[in-house]
Amino acid sequence: SAASDVYKRQELDVPFTRTSWNGRMKACRGIGASLSPEEIVAWEQEHLQLLERIAPETFLVRHYAAIAELRKK
Repeated sequence: SAASDVYKRQELDVPFTRTSWNGRMKACRGIGASLSPEEIVAWEQEHLQLLERIAPETFLVRHYAAIAELRKK
């Protein structure tokens, strides 16, 4: 079995554009994997319109990264 000697958690600000964030959200299983192709097109249009109203062209989204260094016992 493996044991963790080191565990690090770090906050990262990941840059996105409206288009790249739309693609990231579309890739989520709640959208791309569960909607029909027609529903995806409708969702994508609505989401891009929303982003044009509420988000600058480029923005940061906080993510959390975790790193575990494992060793074999």
